[in-house]
Amino acid sequence: MNFMWGNPPWRREHKMETPALVSSNPDVAVVGGGLTGVSAAYHLARRGLRATVVEACRIGDGASGRTGGIALEGTARGVKEGADTCLATLERVVRDERIECGLRLEGCWEIQHQGPGTPLPWDDGGKQIHIAKTVPGGIVDPMAMLYGIARAAIREGAVIHENARVRRVVEKPARLELDGAVIEPGFVVIAANAWISSLVPAARAVGSALTFACATEPLDSSTLDELGLGAGIPFYTIDLPYLWGRETSDHRVIFGAGLSFGSPAELEAMDTNSAEPSAVLDALEARVRRLNPVLRDVRFSARWAGPIAIPEDFTPILGRLPEAPNVLVAGGYSGHGVALSVHAGALIARAIIDGTPLPAWGSVL
Repeated sequence: MNFMWGNPPWRREHKMETPALVSSNPDVAVVGGGLTGVSAAYHLARRGLRATVVEACRIGDGASGRTGGIALEGTARGVKEGADTCLATLERVVRDERIECGLRLEGCWEIQHQGPGTPLPWDDGGKQIHIAKTVPGGIVDPMAMLYGIARAAIREGAVIHENARVRRVVEKPARLELDGAVIEPGFVVIAANAWISSLVPAARAVGSALTFACATEPLDSSTLDELGLGAGIPFYTIDLPYLWGRETSDHRVIFGAGLSFGSPAELEAMDTNSAEPSAVLDALEARVRRLNPVLRDVRFSARWAGPIAIPEDFTPILGRLPEAPNVLVAGGYSGHGVALSVHAGALIARAIIDGTPLPAWGSVL
């Protein structure tokens, strides 16, 4: 994975001690060590299945470790049947495994330019920002959550291999080809998000992009109150120009906006210090400084990009390949993946173990 995407404010607490990759035949092989992948491995292992996760680089190098950590209910197309208890699943896993990740589910503001709604003291390009409503949601340290679930999966017997890039997925019979190893599982789970199309070309098309964010230096309570952020509620716009953000546990404020599309290979080669990404981040910081006079001279402690996967209709993929039902695919969350990904992992485990149907809206094709 590309380490030229900048560094988010989330700290890696531990380096995973992963075993050497060898050819094997686990019950389930999971491609992708993000939140979907480690959640699937965790829920599978809890039920007694031998689950192996293969991650191309280190867990957290992709979307799960570079998100802003805003947890929302449902999907980018709204709360759907089968994706209406995502926050409850997330809360259960964090509680059961005693994961210290700063999870707070006190709601999320949907904000918009020029009302109606409760005004915020922000001027975004000459337009007043208003809080339209508060929806179910909250915040979490995504890296701490990811590592917490991964460690829980390992305790339950799952195996996680880092720096294990899959070169080819064979659908029937299920087989993964990696450098120096072949994995022949009973089931394959493709949880590679922005890399889905390159691994499963038959799957519904997913657009891959980098999304951008920056974090201020820590702000004092009076400044946060002046900004209307003293309650610590995250936010995202429901109109354009898009903007999302949240406060961190050490009182920095993260703001995010902007997309740069490309193939997976192009995203991996992108450097946030190069002209186009750097200009996007410069524009985002300038926009933040103009929101309110107290931010005029604010300094930024971090700026970064992270991959995002967006299907054409914004409806996530969560299903089986019709011609190869032992291959399951999940991803394309369009920025709503923090809670949905953990829930998707639980749904995948039920589908494999109990034969529970996956949601019809998640069709792979």
